[in-house]
Amino acid sequence: MTKLQMKDEKLLPSYHSVNGAERPRKGKWGGVLLFICICLIEYFSLRTKTKPTPSCMNDMRNRFDEKNVFGVGDSGNPDNLCPLLDKIDPSKYLYNKDFASYILKDEEFRSDALKKLIGAVNIPTQVYDDMKNPNVRDTREELYKEEPRWKPFEAFHNYLAESFPLVYEKLEVEEVNKFGLVYTWKGTEDLKPVLLTAHMDVVPVDKETLKEWKYPPFNATYDEGILFGRGVVDCKNLLIGHLQTLELLLKEGQFTPRRTIVVAFGYDEESAGTGAEAISKHLVAKYGEDSFYAVIDEGNDAFATIEGTNFILPATGEKGHLNSIIDLHSKGGHSSVPPPHTSIGIIAKLIEEIEETPFQSIVTNANPVLNQLQCLAEHSKGLDHELRKNILRAHFDQDANKKILEYLSQDEETKFLVTTSQAADIIEGGVKSNALPQFVSLLVNHRIAIEESVDSTKQKILENIISIAKKYNYGVFTGEEEILPATDNGYFNYTLQEELMPAPVSPINDAVWNIYGGSLRYLYEDMMYPNDNSTFVVAPYISTGNTDTRFYWDLSRNIYRYLPMLPNAGNIHSVDEYFTFDSHLYLIAFYYYYIQVIDSLGDVL
Repeated sequence: MTKLQMKDEKLLPSYHSVNGAERPRKGKWGGVLLFICICLIEYFSLRTKTKPTPSCMNDMRNRFDEKNVFGVGDSGNPDNLCPLLDKIDPSKYLYNKDFASYILKDEEFRSDALKKLIGAVNIPTQVYDDMKNPNVRDTREELYKEEPRWKPFEAFHNYLAESFPLVYEKLEVEEVNKFGLVYTWKGTEDLKPVLLTAHMDVVPVDKETLKEWKYPPFNATYDEGILFGRGVVDCKNLLIGHLQTLELLLKEGQFTPRRTIVVAFGYDEESAGTGAEAISKHLVAKYGEDSFYAVIDEGNDAFATIEGTNFILPATGEKGHLNSIIDLHSKGGHSSVPPPHTSIGIIAKLIEEIEETPFQSIVTNANPVLNQLQCLAEHSKGLDHELRKNILRAHFDQDANKKILEYLSQDEETKFLVTTSQAADIIEGGVKSNALPQFVSLLVNHRIAIEESVDSTKQKILENIISIAKKYNYGVFTGEEEILPATDNGYFNYTLQEELMPAPVSPINDAVWNIYGGSLRYLYEDMMYPNDNSTFVVAPYISTGNTDTRFYWDLSRNIYRYLPMLPNAGNIHSVDEYFTFDSHLYLIAFYYYYIQVIDSLGDVL
């Protein structure tokens, strides 16, 4: 087996898959007039919607050429649903042609990069769901008296300043809401700035699991090419990689950016906090809406080998998020004279009702998953013929679309790429063994499909509640609004928490996507695996989880969530989080040349 012959995935992998998954675009079939009509309809629809939909527009992409950078692609067929992006050789845009040899092979640089990443991991910037917003007090000193768990974040700031002196000397460094960091390298021309993001916080380590770690989680350990520690992949590697890249460019002293480079680090991504929200407001106030060339954050990493074809899968969208909070108020009493169903029993009936009526699966041109499948159909030679045909017809043939949904539903992880999920995660109720519970609360978590919304998700759960309420004679309220009047038995109260619509889907029909994808092809084909002669297909992806990009929608239409890395990484949020340290060097190398490529090519859109 070659290095690229990894275990084939038969279905699309989920967000947390080590290797990524698949992707899509457009193919050629009979009925040319029908095809053209569909494309025109979607083209004008795309121009009028706030949510870009990567669909037939992919056939209209790449119609211009700037030294073939934005051309049709290696496929040579502009009518494909998934034309292969042109690989971009960065050497023509770089002042240092030998950059790869230095970053990847110089022992002094490697040692320094390893030391700086280890030092960052060793600072326990753990964030908890109940930590108070830093803005509750005017100064850090006052904040620490009330919330001392923020102290490591100040230590982390000091560590970054010591480790990257040129960045702190030459760039503008701003603190947002005490702990957010924004670095600005001002460009010389009026080009849209690029925003590179990461977060400094990590998931807390459960003390009960410490004995299970091979090495202490906050004593990062390098062992035979592998680095272990909490946050090495999620995502202090990305954070330190960005600063290491900027420090190297400043040290070499030959790069003066035309395009402003902004690097931003949030501090509470793991607790669904507001650090990135504060940064976004700061950037919108400074630059305006839709002011950035692109926003690139963490996301899925590496690549997937599916049906013999390698796929690079930057996420161009994210599912939405919602917590349904369902409280049941009922009369109490002594446990020796119980009703047929206590309030806990009624909530159990509701959970059964919710789980027995799942959301319907749906996949449309708005969903990157369909684009992924189209790429699979066009580029994976080993794909079943019938499945290939259904994929290529799924965007206009109802029966084919249904069969694609059946295909995805064979696996729980791929099923929820096209379905709103519902998980009864928290239940509380009862205070004493001989007292009937008067109050029970249920939390159901949802990850909302691209084609759904907060409102449609709420409506489905409300229908479940009403069904149980009518059956067992309870009232229903949604906050202060009465849906069904309270009865002698009591009433349900349904409220929402952490409402987040599905993210706008970034376009894959413009030069920003082409340049990004073409640059990634170079990384994998020419730098990581130059001797394998393998082609990597760049495809869009849908994240089932949410990153800090949920706060950056106003800054750019072009938002990508991806880590350019080797495949060997894992145990994120778990014991023995690890990755191959060489991945860190490849990440630095990628951003080193990508920054210069987009600086040279300007804003051709």
